[in-house]
Amino acid sequence: MKRTNCAHFFTGILSCIIFLLLFLSCSTSAHLPVPGESATVNRSLSIEYMTIADAYNDLGKYDKACEYYMLAMKNKNLYWSAYYKLGRCYAMAKNWTEARKVYQKILKRDKDNLNIQISLAYIYAMEGRLETSENIYEYLVRENPDNPDTLVNYIDVLFASEKYDDAEKKLAELKEKFSDNKNIEAFDKKLAEVRPPEVDVDAEDAENIVSDENESEETNEEIL
Repeated sequence: MKRTNCAHFFTGILSCIIFLLLFLSCSTSAHLPVPGESATVNRSLSIEYMTIADAYNDLGKYDKACEYYMLAMKNKNLYWSAYYKLGRCYAMAKNWTEARKVYQKILKRDKDNLNIQISLAYIYAMEGRLETSENIYEYLVRENPDNPDTLVNYIDVLFASEKYDDAEKKLAELKEKFSDNKNIEAFDKKLAEVRPPEVDVDAEDAENIVSDENESEETNEEIL
């Protein structure tokens, strides 16, 4: 019985000692921080924010992802990476105005980035600013003649702008340069929908039509 009481006594004393050591350790650290420790903690926290944002993005919860990307941006080393992902999140959430602001800022920093230029042209189109989008795509197609994506997107915008003649010309260019492009069939169908097929009239049918017209004119003369 006495041994049991002694064991409880010493366990209690040991717990008190551990608590005091932890308390003193925390207090000392608070007053005497390790050089660079704060920066390390902040960077680790920013990396965690980025990881959480990526997870939300993968789940399609773009509003939550945006929140954490903005938190990650507080770390200057992660700023541009988080900012790019923020813009993409805005676009995926169809917040075209905020997405455009982000991509415009990134493009000022990296003027020759083709992917950003294509994304910005697409965003303009989704905002309903078709003329601006069309002008960008026209430039991109001219400057990047071997890129099928820019040509495909340009054709899409031309259809949206109801410029079917121009769309047909660019579609012919797509067929000539990128004959195996998977979008060709869809564009052909779209063109057929907006333009009814032309009816071929052979010589015999043409004569019958003229004959019918003459008979109609003679009947009208008799009536008059």
